[in-house]
Amino acid sequence: MLAFLAFLTLASFRPPQQSQVDGWVYERDKKGIKIFTKKSKWGKLRDCRATMVVATSPDQMLKVLTDFNNYKTWMPRCRKSGVVARLNDNEFIVHMVFNGTWPVKDRDCVVRIRFDKDPKTGVITIVETSEPKYLKEEADVVRIQQLVSTWKLVPKNGGTEVTNEYSSNPGGNIPDWLVNTQSVDNPYSTFENLQEKTSTRK
Repeated sequence: MLAFLAFLTLASFRPPQQSQVDGWVYERDKKGIKIFTKKSKWGKLRDCRATMVVATSPDQMLKVLTDFNNYKTWMPRCRKSGVVARLNDNEFIVHMVFNGTWPVKDRDCVVRIRFDKDPKTGVITIVETSEPKYLKEEADVVRIQQLVSTWKLVPKNGGTEVTNEYSSNPGGNIPDWLVNTQSVDNPYSTFENLQEKTSTRK
């Protein structure tokens, strides 16, 4: 009987890595941060989805995410960022430069960032899309040609449920092992930094 019960337990157990939601494969759940990935339509880097709840309002979270000159304080390996053009009150062109991890060269990207707030629900949506031709490319830096990122900031229990879905093609020859770690480690580190930043923000 014990052997039979053990068999039923093992048969019903599914490792977290195998569970899926809408095609997203569960990868990590730590410190209230959940990470999912799925096969990308671009290149080898998997698309990633990260979510968490923070004890700050959507408007306060928006201020952090649109503080374009200070991305290096929470975005992994970002060494420089800034506004290239302000198109209107809620739409900007932003340039970011990232330190590469050997043997990968430094990367940069130019993105159009637009945010909107639903007046009824209070949900804030931020959409980022690549604009690789907007700026002249820098020497010895690989320009990311394809990038789409969507943030959703949803009011929840006095705080904010933060969700980010990210897809990009970093270009160049990047080792598979490094691609696989970045698909999980990068979004996790990003959310961990944002978690710490918002917990100390007044």
